[in-house]
Amino acid sequence: MWQRTQSLFFLLTIVCNTAIFWLNLAVVESGDSSFDFTLYKLQSGVEGDVLYSGMMLAILCSLCIVLSGVAFGMFKRRQVQVKLSQLLLLVQVGFLVAIFFTVDGTVTSLPQLENPVVHYSVGAYLALIPLVFIFLAIKAIKKDEALVRAADRIR
Repeated sequence: MWQRTQSLFFLLTIVCNTAIFWLNLAVVESGDSSFDFTLYKLQSGVEGDVLYSGMMLAILCSLCIVLSGVAFGMFKRRQVQVKLSQLLLLVQVGFLVAIFFTVDGTVTSLPQLENPVVHYSVGAYLALIPLVFIFLAIKAIKKDEALVRAADRIR
């Protein structure tokens, strides 16, 4: 299990998605004030006032972490692991799209923010990296499956 490269890719996916919980997704500047957008809320950097609170992004990120863990554990059933990894890739893309739509939609819908300017932070861009790892894991699983089938033909 540990010697397989896809296991490393799944672990890196889990680490990246877990790190997003502690990082800011965006910084919103409106006039003289600055607001931090995280997975859970849009909060004033100085006063700590919460302008928006939501759980959808945190749930999607948690779902990506759980699916990565399950796919990591399915090393004996490669066909199921491929299908689960493809589902994980779809959910990760949905999570990435949800980040940008949620940040933009929330910022434009709040009347408290006058002429808001959004600067995306490391957390939003970190959500791109697991896409690469998941894609590489799928390729590695398919390569392992091809090796097993070739060995079965030789016997």
